[in-house]
Amino acid sequence: MRIKKNDLLPWFIQDHGTLPASYLKSCRSFFDSIKQQAASGKPQATSCKKILHKVGTRVKNRFNRKV
Repeated sequence: MRIKKNDLLPWFIQDHGTLPASYLKSCRSFFDSIKQQAASGKPQATSCKKILHKVGTRVKNRFNRKV
């Protein structure tokens, strides 16, 4: 069975005994890296976004030009 690169679906829906050892190893290292990032207290992508305009300020268009 061939598994596409960066495809996590087989990890969740198939028995781990049927999956290739190299695939299981790469998935484990990926999940470990996510755990380390979460434990480090590093801000995640959603919290890093800059607020382009203040809440309640009217915005003229998608380029956030104030009216």
